[in-house]
Amino acid sequence: MEATDAAERKFNWKNWSTVKKMGHYLRPHAWGYAGGVVIISLSGVLTLLVTRLWGQLGGVGASTGEQTELESPLAMLQIDMGNLTQIGWLILCVLSVQAVLSFGRVILFAKMTEDMMLAMRRDAFEAIVSMPMRFFDTRRVGDLNSRVSADITSIQDVFTTTLAELLRQIIIIIGGILALLYFSVTLTLLMLITLPVMIIAAILFGRFIRKLSKRTQDQVADSNTIVQETLTGIISVKSFANEAWEVLRYLGSIQNIRTLAMKGAIWRGAFASFIILFIFGAITLVIFKGAELMVTGGLASEHFFTFLLMTGLVAGSIGGIAAQFSALQRGLGAIESLMELMDEAREDVITEVDAPLSPLKLMGDVRFQNVQFHYPNRQDVQVLSGLDLRIEPGKRLALVGPSGAGKSTIAALLLRFHDPVEGHILIDDQALGDFSLTALRKRMAFVPQEVILFGGDIRSNIAYGKTDATEEQIRSAAKKANALAFIESFPEGFDTVVGERGVQLSGGQRQRIAIARAILRDPDILILDEATSALDATSEKEVQIALEALMQGRSSLIIAHRLSTIKNADQIAVLADGRVQEIGTHDDLLARNGAYKRLVENQEIELI
Repeated sequence: MEATDAAERKFNWKNWSTVKKMGHYLRPHAWGYAGGVVIISLSGVLTLLVTRLWGQLGGVGASTGEQTELESPLAMLQIDMGNLTQIGWLILCVLSVQAVLSFGRVILFAKMTEDMMLAMRRDAFEAIVSMPMRFFDTRRVGDLNSRVSADITSIQDVFTTTLAELLRQIIIIIGGILALLYFSVTLTLLMLITLPVMIIAAILFGRFIRKLSKRTQDQVADSNTIVQETLTGIISVKSFANEAWEVLRYLGSIQNIRTLAMKGAIWRGAFASFIILFIFGAITLVIFKGAELMVTGGLASEHFFTFLLMTGLVAGSIGGIAAQFSALQRGLGAIESLMELMDEAREDVITEVDAPLSPLKLMGDVRFQNVQFHYPNRQDVQVLSGLDLRIEPGKRLALVGPSGAGKSTIAALLLRFHDPVEGHILIDDQALGDFSLTALRKRMAFVPQEVILFGGDIRSNIAYGKTDATEEQIRSAAKKANALAFIESFPEGFDTVVGERGVQLSGGQRQRIAIARAILRDPDILILDEATSALDATSEKEVQIALEALMQGRSSLIIAHRLSTIKNADQIAVLADGRVQEIGTHDDLLARNGAYKRLVENQEIELI
């Protein structure tokens, strides 16, 4: 799902049980929202009262002094409803109270909603970072980002404005219709038969025209794509003499634009005619009937003015309620989407910074026993087939083999990015799954083939290996990784911002930062996945010295294609088709004249 699709997800009312899980976030604010509902109700009533007073103001101003026989519902206010000044002051007082209530309601809803969103954003991000790697294998980053941005923004809009406006408009519609019935049953029935029907028809009409306009815009985008593709590939166009074909293709696209645009123009014209004839005609009919009642004495002038103003208020609320309901549906869809994310199975990792973590010390005796594995989204491709492998405590095991042999998968399984489909992985004779995942990974360091740094400065990227490291420790790690020289060559040194994904640094510089991060980690088990692949021969030699010191006394898994990186390993395992073909030292494997020697002779292992 694209990010934009996630933001526009419509709610399926059959999944109401999913939305009910929002109760966890709503419960602490239940009394606050109840108070907010009371404020909204009072505000809606005051809106109707102000409308009535406006009508009274206009009616008195137009009155000839004759008294109506209808009893005024405002008599309880104990003011002279024939005095313009007193009516004006009363309106000012009511508006002042309504302004205070509106301000209080906005602040109250904003505070409660922001508190809810704070908890939801934290929980959503915590859920995402706690997901196993198989979750990320089948998800797009844009969709996940949308969950913690667009979805939560939609939910925020629902609880900040949509629900409040929906409730206010319902109160105005119900209260307004009751008030209109009090003034004139005849006019109210006439209004309900004509005006709301016309407004709803206009809303549906407008929605159809917007869809037609979107189709036109999409077709314009398609035609622009043709232009872009043609100009980008102009060499191919001219070399194949296909100018006429491209013109014909573009002509077909722009003719569709014209057809859609003319269709839209016809419907827009019809819509304008509909508004003038039916909407304005309905209003004219109501005014005509009201004027007739006034002439015959069946309706007081102030009631007629009130009726007209309140009719506009009710009609506006009827027109707006559709948009609010649509926004509510989008918000509920976002809630459904977010709650589904919260229900996903997560890794058993510690996400609280201050949470206690049991100390763990590993000897580093790693065993793969009859391990079989395939990735969840590629179940037909067997990556490991009965793999048996051991890294002895404090020893170095290098993995070599053709691409797709399963080398990086072994590293991923050791880090528990995935679990074996069959077989067992043991560390110090204890099943990998029995360890606390956070504690286990804290005792490992991983330097991947493709290093992606965070967008901060160099210091924070190195300190990612040990977040409480001192400046001296960070500097020492950078020096051991042969990174100190280039870091200090920058004007801002360790404060240099590396840019998004580390784009401001070269590939070799990024790898040395990653190696410094691993050195700072001081792990029990070290995993190097092509850790020196982007370095030139001189830099690699210096970093290799640092890695040799780092690997001393630590169990190390080395994946590499460079002979200089693997030849000093205690064991070299040659992988093919998810199995170990042969294993031994560099000299032993060369003497066997087997798969390892063929890799060297075919330069699949670089002689650097």
